[in-house]
Amino acid sequence: MRRTICLILATLVLMFSMVTFSASAAEEKTSTDYIYFQVPYENSVAWHNFSMVFCHIWSEGNDGGDFYAWQSKNERCTDLGNGYWSYDISGFDFKEDASYSLIFSNENGLQTYNLNFTSACRGDIVTCNGDTCVNPVDSEKQCTVARWISNADNVHPAAQISSDGAVVDPDGVFNDDVDRKWGNAEGVSMEFPEVEVPTEAPTEAPTEAELADTTAQTGSISYAIWFIIGGVVLVAIIVIVVVLIKKKK
Repeated sequence: MRRTICLILATLVLMFSMVTFSASAAEEKTSTDYIYFQVPYENSVAWHNFSMVFCHIWSEGNDGGDFYAWQSKNERCTDLGNGYWSYDISGFDFKEDASYSLIFSNENGLQTYNLNFTSACRGDIVTCNGDTCVNPVDSEKQCTVARWISNADNVHPAAQISSDGAVVDPDGVFNDDVDRKWGNAEGVSMEFPEVEVPTEAPTEAPTEAELADTTAQTGSISYAIWFIIGGVVLVAIIVIVVVLIKKKK
């Protein structure tokens, strides 16, 4: 009887502990100082035999860049148990007018596809539903498609150009994605201004008077040149004659 009572008590304590742990884990995944990642354990994107998870965040655009080096110490996430990991973003200065992306990865080379990130995603959870797509850095590899839970309708996996030149766009939001990063922040398709190619001014045909004037000028120049040449030749002849006369004397 005592064993039965002890077994029942032990079971109740264990159940209470599990409920308490689940509740505390849920509470930990509500802080806006963190973002969270639910490791995929099922389907073809399952992660096995890993001990570390990293979160790589970078800013898009010409003025952007990585917050930290790939899988560096500063990118390590904290294991919350039950397949959940957290990453502290409280020290990051996110600008409202900038575009950001992130990737979760482990030490075995598995990673998620590029996921857009905004300030609205603070405290949200990134999860994978089994979708895979081409790794844009290496089109011969596949990666898991990750999406936000609370912001799935507004913030999507990023549209990218893969290493083989193809467009990778898991949620079909290529135009909006490109506009947000490099064009109109409101998602309106970019309109490029028409380029006006400068043309040469039309050349008018010269009039008869202009042609006659040009011919006259050309003739005057020709006469002057021949006059100079003749003068030079005459002087040369005179010099030669004088030299010959002096030699005879």
